[in-house]
Amino acid sequence: MVRLLQAVVAISLAATVAPLAAQPQCYGAGDVNADGIVDSGDLAAFSACMAGPDGGLPAGCDPDAFGRADRDDDGDVDLRDLAGLAREVGRTYFGYGAHRENLEAEMLAMALTGQLRAPDAQYARILQNLALIRVLYPGLVDVIDDPDYVPNKLMVKLVAGQPLDEYQALNACYLVTNEHHLFGDWWVLTFCDNLNAVALGPVYTALAAVQYADPDYYIGMDDQITVQVLPSRYRYSIDDGFWDCFDGCDCHRYWVIDVDAFGAVTLVSYQEYGMPWCEF
Repeated sequence: MVRLLQAVVAISLAATVAPLAAQPQCYGAGDVNADGIVDSGDLAAFSACMAGPDGGLPAGCDPDAFGRADRDDDGDVDLRDLAGLAREVGRTYFGYGAHRENLEAEMLAMALTGQLRAPDAQYARILQNLALIRVLYPGLVDVIDDPDYVPNKLMVKLVAGQPLDEYQALNACYLVTNEHHLFGDWWVLTFCDNLNAVALGPVYTALAAVQYADPDYYIGMDDQITVQVLPSRYRYSIDDGFWDCFDGCDCHRYWVIDVDAFGAVTLVSYQEYGMPWCEF
């Protein structure tokens, strides 16, 4: 039975989740091989793509590397691009890795581990476990964990008069794609992909120039899932909230479900609770 469910889940995931390699990749200026460090490896990747003015894409050059090497976006890799690369040697950037197709599993894995990005093993485990749970309990197909915050943004309040060199260096490291001015000293930073904004906030507030840094939180959420790692199994607490969820839902259906390393799903408990007008 477990193997049959795993086969069903594998087919489902293959049909609905795009290959990670096909997703956009985060990289900084000069990082031709997209490994987060501008060094000799980038010079080697650059050399494989360098064909001079109007040279186009040479044989042996990875098309993605070509796009990163062509710094002036003129369709070729030449000495002007090399000059730009030379200015970036020694820089380091945060390693985002591949973009994740499933935001729910990604954010649950970040919350579980406390890491800035969801580790591959936890992301894959949670993605498969949730699929197994929803095969056995079809009523949970539409109970999707609501993100607590905008996953690629951070709200920041700067300290007036403080030098911004370290702050700007951090923005460059974490590949901020947009700095939106709200008012006064308040800004919203947008990053190139999803991050654990709860864990990233203290990284920014450690700077003298930053007074406050916190996620851009949502309100009015209804469905919530939390994940725990227990001996030999992951435990999923699934709260299906409904009716008037602006400041906390009136009604709740609450499952606690374990999934072991072999994919066996066990219902630990189920309860319904809420206001007198809740209809279960």
